[in-house]
Amino acid sequence: MSKPSRQLHIFGTLWSLRQYPTKSREWSWAKKFAAIADAGCDGLFSAPIPELAERGPLQYLAVTSFSRPGPVKAQFRAAQKLGAVAVGIQLGDTDSSLADMVKLAIHIDAIARDFDLPYAIETHRDTFTETPENTLALTRGFRRQRKTTLPLCLDHSHFAVVRHYAPGTYWERLRKPVELLNAATQFHLRPFNGHHCQIPVLTPTGRRTPEYRDWLNYLNGLFTHLHTQPTTAPVLAVPELGNAAPAYGLSCFGDTWLDAQALIRDLRRTWRTTKPKS
Repeated sequence: MSKPSRQLHIFGTLWSLRQYPTKSREWSWAKKFAAIADAGCDGLFSAPIPELAERGPLQYLAVTSFSRPGPVKAQFRAAQKLGAVAVGIQLGDTDSSLADMVKLAIHIDAIARDFDLPYAIETHRDTFTETPENTLALTRGFRRQRKTTLPLCLDHSHFAVVRHYAPGTYWERLRKPVELLNAATQFHLRPFNGHHCQIPVLTPTGRRTPEYRDWLNYLNGLFTHLHTQPTTAPVLAVPELGNAAPAYGLSCFGDTWLDAQALIRDLRRTWRTTKPKS
């Protein structure tokens, strides 16, 4: 009997629709929720806000940030109340100490177990996990004390920019260390290059940009790897293209939501085409 197929769950981010199409004509919550569902997403990604109670059948993946233990329990409670399937966490600051961050990660782990709510520590700019070295030190410090793996949310765009990786090398560089890759339960899949955490997906004529096509080679490598892992746990993925506040794109970039929809379609297609033949 063949093992069950691993699933890709896509969570559209409300960041793609922040101040969209403009700040003065921003869509209503209902229209945003409908657009994310119509784009083929399984759920949405957002900080815990009351409006999410009106999202309908969409699943919910929460995001929050912690630099100290105090707010952890309240944020997990808010996420659980809204029916979150998991929580993504940005941890500390670039100048936080390793000892403090290991201690905080252990505290988060304990709270997450109390709430029976999965979590993952995100690799992100301007946090403790901005670099592969800090992230690896955190995971090893956590393992020494907890004797288990610290779950990660990998956003490789930040690592790629820190290193200024060249096109054609993204997957070869970012697949290492495999220790981090194997700890990942969530992924933020924002198209990037070695100089920008976010690049345009579409040209003005609706074609895929050359820079995005370079990124698709990375995506192909990543998804091929995820299919080979000895687990049937679903992959939680966020097509994290940001529109405003903060704006990751440049003024010359195209329509964020059109880019996000094209990205979502490509995530589905690539997941399907990299799946091993049964």
